[in-house]
Amino acid sequence: MTPPKPPSFRHRLEYGAFYLLDGILGRLPWATVLALGEAAGTLFYLIDPRHRRVVRENLRMADLGLTETQCRDLSLGCFQHFGSLFMSLLRLRHATPEELDRWIRVEGLEHFDAVQAQGKGFIQLTSHYGNWEATGLVQSLHGRSVDAIGRALDNPLLEPISAGFRTRFGNRIILKNGAMRGTLKALKEGRGVGFLLDQDALTMGVWVKFLGQWASTFATAGNLAVRYGLPVLPVFSWPNEDGTITVRFDAPFEVPTTGDVARDTWVATQLMTARIEAQVRKDPRWWFWMHRRFKTRPGLGYPLPAPLPPQEWVESMQSSL
Repeated sequence: MTPPKPPSFRHRLEYGAFYLLDGILGRLPWATVLALGEAAGTLFYLIDPRHRRVVRENLRMADLGLTETQCRDLSLGCFQHFGSLFMSLLRLRHATPEELDRWIRVEGLEHFDAVQAQGKGFIQLTSHYGNWEATGLVQSLHGRSVDAIGRALDNPLLEPISAGFRTRFGNRIILKNGAMRGTLKALKEGRGVGFLLDQDALTMGVWVKFLGQWASTFATAGNLAVRYGLPVLPVFSWPNEDGTITVRFDAPFEVPTTGDVARDTWVATQLMTARIEAQVRKDPRWWFWMHRRFKTRPGLGYPLPAPLPPQEWVESMQSSL
């Protein structure tokens, strides 16, 4: 086995910057941290034209019926939200259970309990909407832990800190390298496996409709739901005007199966994506517009992405959505 490379100068610089911010923000009042985060987001909005352009391009592509003025306003709001989100993680890392219960309101835990009681494992579906890290933290605080798929941070000095935060109350991390083995093990134990299903899948995905556009989407969650008859538990979060965060578990749903695994996997992936889209449409301010969700386009690039789904599949889904 190749020994890990020693931390680079950049890694050490990032580690030092983290501890400086952590030492300051980790002790400040919650409202102060959110205000500082919003201010930082505003600053980056002004000095980061590349991501500002990505946000506006995404908003223009989404069929939300936005005017150019609304796109600009939402762009600024996106930066401010993610500034607050980033800063809030430093404060949440040091929060007591009592503080977490004051700052994060959780609804619908009965849906988690019902789906876990089936004992066959389940897909916990969420997205980069609201504060997904707060979701994992508060549900495990209340004894509803899951296994979440993710990759290790590039910085080896910060990775143990990130992992410690995410697993603080009993959640487990399944690293992307070799994720299928860890996922199947967790499902066999009757645990939920969390998927954030709103990232561009490049040439590895299937095409589903999202906000009026074809979006390349990872089909792993849909395929698992089809192959093993797993229920899907949607959960979303968003910030409130008073500075608190709401985390809401929705009623679980089953994906339909016909025996055609390819078609059923596509249908399951489209149904999951439709749940995410419905939440984004309720309040677009809290979605991660900085990600180039529509970067991969049908029929373009090398290697070419997968072809679009058969028209028959699309028409049958349109009647059910």
